[in-house]
Amino acid sequence: MVRSEILKGYEDAANGDFIERVEAISSADLLRPVTKHIPKQPCRILDVGSGTGRDAAWLTSLAHTVVAAEPVDALRQAGMAKHPSPNILWVADALPELSHTISLGQAFDIVLLCAVWQHLNDVDRRTALSVLRSLTVDGGKVIMSIRHGAGAPTRPVFPANVENTVRWAQAVGLFAVDETKTQSVQSRNHQAGVTWSWLVLQAKSGNR
Repeated sequence: MVRSEILKGYEDAANGDFIERVEAISSADLLRPVTKHIPKQPCRILDVGSGTGRDAAWLTSLAHTVVAAEPVDALRQAGMAKHPSPNILWVADALPELSHTISLGQAFDIVLLCAVWQHLNDVDRRTALSVLRSLTVDGGKVIMSIRHGAGAPTRPVFPANVENTVRWAQAVGLFAVDETKTQSVQSRNHQAGVTWSWLVLQAKSGNR
């Protein structure tokens, strides 16, 4: 029920100024805390909760290929229109299962989750981490932003604990290699006291 509420909240937001606000954010600025973990050579990246494809488009500009997984039809369709690229493959998919993405039979060097983790409860987070490990090559990295603070009333969020995430990740072969705390880049969230933790998890060989 909560998942359907979240998706509906984003569908409704897409009819307002949400897409415009999201697209106005610079991916280079947003991802600066973790850019050093993204390979300079072309690689395969999975962008989970890709939204309008803002980050996927930026990553393809750096010569990477991206699978953009986005469950909200309005956002995915906007992304396909705004960022047409042969190097972005769009799929209608969502955590924790990512069943459509799994069916592609690919594994990724980088898995990116930007502003997604807060929409999963703890049970789904543990399932999601196992799925994310299965989609990450040995030595690859899962990069996620973890929100601290309230969300929009129409898009439910669950409190996220970095320590728990790290512990559950270790159990499936993902080990924390970096953590950075940042302020929100959106002024209204910044004013509301929202902060973020960028967590980088590396897949240990032999745990896929």
